Amino acid sequence: MKKAKTRIHTPRLRNQQSVKNIKRIDSTKTHGWQVHVRRGGVLRTKLFSDRVYKGKRKALAEAKRYRDTLLAEMAPLAKPLWQLERDAKTNTGKLGASLTEYINRAGTKRTVITVTAREAVGRPVNRKFSVDKLGYDEALRRAVAWRDEVLASRAEREAKAEQRRLAALQDAAKS
Repeated sequence: MKKAKTRIHTPRLRNQQSVKNIKRIDSTKTHGWQVHVRRGGVLRTKLFSDRVYKGKRKALAEAKRYRDTLLAEMAPLAKPLWQLERDAKTNTGKLGASLTEYINRAGTKRTVITVTAREAVGRPVNRKFSVDKLGYDEALRRAVAWRDEVLASRAEREAKAEQRRLAALQDAAKS
């Protein structure tokens, strides 16, 4: 009997050289930094080629300058993308929370509400709330409250980071 081939899925890693709104492109015929800024349904892009700007560093510096001027002239986002309201495509009707059944080590069937939130970009956190112990409504209420708490603390951290970034930009503009 032949053994089935299994392929391990490895998630696509973000290019470590990329920065906010600027992507590094290294394909066969294109090498440079591409600025992507989307506000109010309008997408503005521009490529800063390594060859035109005589090197990676100079091209990146120009891309950052262009991005900063675009961000200054375009309307700011009302909310970060992860905070925008979306339809819940789960069996609970609540975003990030789903009803799950599994069999534990003892062989007992357990029903839980599994909830997921991203406490930072690329850092998902999961938690289970037992429907068997708490009941469906209470487990769902606690799951949604926990997710809201995680996302609120993320919003607070990101707002402080944005204030620091803007202050640094203002200080740099003064000098």
